[in-house]
Amino acid sequence: MTLKNRIKYNIVSLAILLLINNPIIAEEFEASLRWSQRAELSTPVNGVVQEVFAQTGKIVPKGEVLVHLDPRIFKADLSYAQALLKNTDEKSQEAKRELDRQTDMYDRTMLSEHELQVAKNNFTEAKSQYQQAKASLTRAKLNLEYSAIRAPFNAIVISSSAVKGQVVASEVTPPTLVIIAEAKRMLARIYVTVEKLNRFVINQGAKVNVAGQTFQGKVLNISLESDANKAGYYAVDVIFDTGEMILRAGQKGIVDL
Repeated sequence: MTLKNRIKYNIVSLAILLLINNPIIAEEFEASLRWSQRAELSTPVNGVVQEVFAQTGKIVPKGEVLVHLDPRIFKADLSYAQALLKNTDEKSQEAKRELDRQTDMYDRTMLSEHELQVAKNNFTEAKSQYQQAKASLTRAKLNLEYSAIRAPFNAIVISSSAVKGQVVASEVTPPTLVIIAEAKRMLARIYVTVEKLNRFVINQGAKVNVAGQTFQGKVLNISLESDANKAGYYAVDVIFDTGEMILRAGQKGIVDL
């Protein structure tokens, strides 16, 4: 036997011995499905619901409008803020030109120090009004943007409480108008004792079996605290893509390592 073949033989023999002494045992764990991401959507502005596009079970792409408030008041505020900014900008420029003229006259001893200070104060006030107008314009743009509630990620609509004509008052606690979850991706949560936690590592591959279908997933989270309702047990989350199959939170499944 050549040296090369002898090395191969020894490697194979060692592998067989390791398998005999440390057999790989597949293990299954009961799991409960959860949403991988879940969000309760509201808006920080006041208004009246004009359109509701969110429907329970509807799959929506990131950025799609789910609820639209009547935009007229927001557009009016935006137009006013734009006009105010233009006006204060012109006043600020004129105040600067006047300050330059007054400074030149003061340098030629044709103006008192008091008159120069008045010009400086006028310019400072005009500049301050311009900055305030810029802030008002930014606020008006944001309010118009917030009048449309959009999906922050590819989602499935879990529920919608928004109704056309509903008055939304957001001064204290903004009301939840739509609840969504990430579409086509879920978590399978299992609970294990601390003795079994060392069998799991982040990104470890796992299979999730639900309703007769098998999905390929990976370990996403390993809890560091015992579950409040399951003393002595720790949560392990396996994330997996559901494809075109519609699954629901609370469904039972099996995680197969």
